[in-house]
Amino acid sequence: MDLLREMSQHSSNPLELPSSDVRNKVALQTYRKARAMSGNQRDSDEPEDELEVSDLKNYQRHIAGLLQDRPPAQAQYTTRRNTGSELLIDLDEDMDDDKEQDCDGENSDEYDGDSGVDADAAADIDEEMTLYLKSREEQEEIRLEIADLEEAVPAITHDYKLIDRLGMGTFSSVYKAIDLGYHEKWDNTVWHGLHPAGSSAHYQSVPPPPCTKVFVAIKRIYVTSNPERIRNEISILETCRGARHVSQLITAFRHEDQVVAVMPYHPHEDFRSFYRTLPMSGIRAYFRCMFRALRDIHARGIIHRDIKPANFLFDPHKGVGMLVDLGLACRMGVEPPVHYGKCLHTAPTRENPHGRLRRAAEYNSEFVRKKQKDARMRSGWASDRVGYLEKDTRPHSRANRAGTRGFRAPEVLLKCNEQTGAIDMWSAGMILLFFLVGKFPLFQSNDDVEALLEIACIIGRRRMEKVATLHSRTFTTNIPSITPEGKPWRELVETLNPKLRERTKDDTCPNPYNTSEASSGGGSYPPPPSSSSPDPDADSGETHWPSVLGDVQDHETDIEQALDLLERLLHPESIKRITPRQALYHPFLHDSGEEKGDDAFFPHPFGEGVCGEWHFIDPVTEEFRVRIRTEEGSTSVIPVMAGEGMAMGDEPCEFHQGEDMFGSLDE
Repeated sequence: MDLLREMSQHSSNPLELPSSDVRNKVALQTYRKARAMSGNQRDSDEPEDELEVSDLKNYQRHIAGLLQDRPPAQAQYTTRRNTGSELLIDLDEDMDDDKEQDCDGENSDEYDGDSGVDADAAADIDEEMTLYLKSREEQEEIRLEIADLEEAVPAITHDYKLIDRLGMGTFSSVYKAIDLGYHEKWDNTVWHGLHPAGSSAHYQSVPPPPCTKVFVAIKRIYVTSNPERIRNEISILETCRGARHVSQLITAFRHEDQVVAVMPYHPHEDFRSFYRTLPMSGIRAYFRCMFRALRDIHARGIIHRDIKPANFLFDPHKGVGMLVDLGLACRMGVEPPVHYGKCLHTAPTRENPHGRLRRAAEYNSEFVRKKQKDARMRSGWASDRVGYLEKDTRPHSRANRAGTRGFRAPEVLLKCNEQTGAIDMWSAGMILLFFLVGKFPLFQSNDDVEALLEIACIIGRRRMEKVATLHSRTFTTNIPSITPEGKPWRELVETLNPKLRERTKDDTCPNPYNTSEASSGGGSYPPPPSSSSPDPDADSGETHWPSVLGDVQDHETDIEQALDLLERLLHPESIKRITPRQALYHPFLHDSGEEKGDDAFFPHPFGEGVCGEWHFIDPVTEEFRVRIRTEEGSTSVIPVMAGEGMAMGDEPCEFHQGEDMFGSLDE
């Protein structure tokens, strides 16, 4: 009992914390169960023969985490001899690999129970112990999965310690692990990137402090996945290196038929836990991060295709989000040419990222008008005459329709063959709709036809007919609830959320961005602005989102701006839908007081920017190469890795910093 008496002075003693704490509740239940099963006043450290030792060990591992900084000699104890057996219980069991080096080369001889544990160490302990927050059955299932992965890929145990499962899907499972060689073994500068201090993504470039545990996410891609799909995902992850608020590829390797990708671990909260309570400033932070991510990947010719809350990991306490899971992502302009049913809009270009309407001379306008007229006429027929052919002999339309139900844009449902990044913006608009309505999810169709009807019920039959025509399709329906004109999205929001304009949200969400506008009563609370980034050393518990309880007129302005952005994001015609860059400069997200806009921190794709002409891809090896000036004044060509050699805004890349006259490189 001496150990328990010492623990009682510890600030994190589970026996003194409220039982509402999930982990402590489980620990207390296990502890009380052990006491009840003992049947006498024997020390709780001394289990009976019939006690299930695994239960007690889970509790003891939790205590070990709380006392991890305690000197090893005091963190262990041996139980008394029980009848017929002797059991040695080590509070540091399974923790040997996690012991940190003393950075200063000194060890404290005394244990200060009142001072608590260091903030970084406490965070490491919490992240390492998340497995024990889950049910016993799930814990056992996860342990078996981890053991299976370690057996299938033996080399993984040399560099990583798997500790929990983060999620699982159709094509892969993701596990949390500790990178055992981060500080001494690996060069991490490439995937960290070089985002400047003024960028909201600067935290991606800040390495963890020395002697701290670095957590990573290990993605195990199932062997049933198509090899081309695996190659495509890893290739796209490499292309997206250096993009802001996009999960970076650290490395990937294969062992026989097993493929594993390693990415940074991003702490976050479940979308359902904050989407109803996040203030306007937090919603701004959410979409600033999301649209910066989409701007960067779209500029690299990548469409994510599966934008949804589960794939955008947001930490409301820090105001930063990370776009993950590019398993369904694709490159623009790689679809095979279509000769039948070709869309009436062009493919994306630099000037028109979402394409443009083709000129009348580029298609048969008379034929299109005839089809429109026939479709509208059929919409007035009786129900037994309206529908689709049971045995349709026409050629099938083929197009990529990957995505998640309820988030697919109209052009995906209509099987458009020239899809652009506009489909990601539609999905982002759906998420903004959840925030404004306070309901999630909203659309739950069983197939593409039902999904089109759900959208048509809102935007109306005429607009849906126009959208169908844009993609060389026709839309015919006689459902009475689908009116010709429909209604604006703002009307839907105000109908589903009558309290939208009431200021009922309180200031309970910590935020490291306390802007001057919060104290001056300004109507726009932009967290994080383009010129700010999270301070890794800041105590997030002492800062909060700017108060949303200010002037009513300011809140009304916020709502109007958010509704206007919603209308632009959910424009049914893809060519008229707002782009990520335009969204970042929309009044709802743009801070007029900023000296530098988002363009100043935009990481250009390789070969673009002020020094882009001195970057090229080797036509034979397909390696990235950069032409630089040597110390002797001559020029030289060096190979670079994906993520290197990116110009930021109007600034040159890291290889051309300080060059006064780039033209001299051609001499």
